[in-house]
Amino acid sequence: MTRAREESGFALMTVMGVLVLMLSMGISLAAIIDTQSDASSGQRQRDSVFNLAESALGAQVSALARGWPGKGSGANPYAACTQTSTSSRCPDAPTLLRQVSPDVETGAAWQTSVHDNDVSGSAAFYSDALVMPRPGYDVNGDGRLWVRASATAKGRTRTLVALVGVEQREEAIPEAALIASRLDITNNGNKPLIGAGGGLVAVRCTPAELDTSPCLGHTFGAGNGRYPTLADLLRFLATQISGATPVTNYAGGAAMSPGARERLKATAIADGTYYASCPSAAQLTGKIVYVESGNCSYTGNDQFNSATAPGVLLLNSGSISFGGTTKFHGVVYAANAADGAGWAVQTMGNALVSGGVIIDGQATMLAGSSGLNIVYDPNAFRAVASYGSAGVLQNTWREINKL
Repeated sequence: MTRAREESGFALMTVMGVLVLMLSMGISLAAIIDTQSDASSGQRQRDSVFNLAESALGAQVSALARGWPGKGSGANPYAACTQTSTSSRCPDAPTLLRQVSPDVETGAAWQTSVHDNDVSGSAAFYSDALVMPRPGYDVNGDGRLWVRASATAKGRTRTLVALVGVEQREEAIPEAALIASRLDITNNGNKPLIGAGGGLVAVRCTPAELDTSPCLGHTFGAGNGRYPTLADLLRFLATQISGATPVTNYAGGAAMSPGARERLKATAIADGTYYASCPSAAQLTGKIVYVESGNCSYTGNDQFNSATAPGVLLLNSGSISFGGTTKFHGVVYAANAADGAGWAVQTMGNALVSGGVIIDGQATMLAGSSGLNIVYDPNAFRAVASYGSAGVLQNTWREINKL
């Protein structure tokens, strides 16, 4: 009874001690939760900023795929893009922001830039100091460009870089030594003038007696002492056209679609090898040379392209003549847009086309060289390619700034 009536306060002190301990633990737990919440929020923000930078980089790569800035784009390089840019060469700002978390959307900023890779060490190693001063186009024509993308929000910045390569899109075109409406051979020598090498030699016309214009090399018919019949002409042509039997009544239409020609034109513009009229001899070398129109003539001893690096000469309208000892390695394609009926391609003297000659429409191939005029080279047709898609090269994507 005496112990029960004691009021010394030991129980109260114990309870208060337990309460203080529990309060301390609660405060500590709340602090831990608050710290974890801040860390989680920070990580979410870092991830969101990273996603924004990655989206900007991907969008810039897509823009390059739509319009690759080749080595002839010095007057029209890619400029730096930001969230205020409206150029079709830049990522679309509203689209990018819709892809990020709302907690970084307000006040978020991003920037992309494109740079040539032709600097020491930059082929495999990125350095802002080396790459950033480089212009925004493919100066060396190697089909490689660095893309840099950075994003900033909530005081956090993430920066990504990647080396981007452009693919070559092969354009469909008949592989042949010669396709034309007519073939006119002014050389009557008993020697090879067209080395088909198993490639196609075809004309769209039908040989007829005493044609005013030859259909298949030379005219024939009664009164023509050398070729009185078509059979006589064909026997002689076997000495002038080696490696193939000529095909007449060729039913193939245009050698290339309008879309393919436009893509090749765009490629030539990007590379600086598009010409509204006849270019100089020094300008005729190139992977894709596009001439809008003109009656072009080249003589002398120039060699255009090479056997290991052939090119394509696409003449949209007009004619082209090679004379002297000139040699063109590649495909000469006369689209004959005006559908003229005269000759579109001519070889004279000792000129040679090593690759193939393709002429659309009603136009003629005029072969007058004293030796081989055309030698079929199937490898030349591999050069008939335009700029296609672009993508990040393996093992070049990296983050260079992580906060």
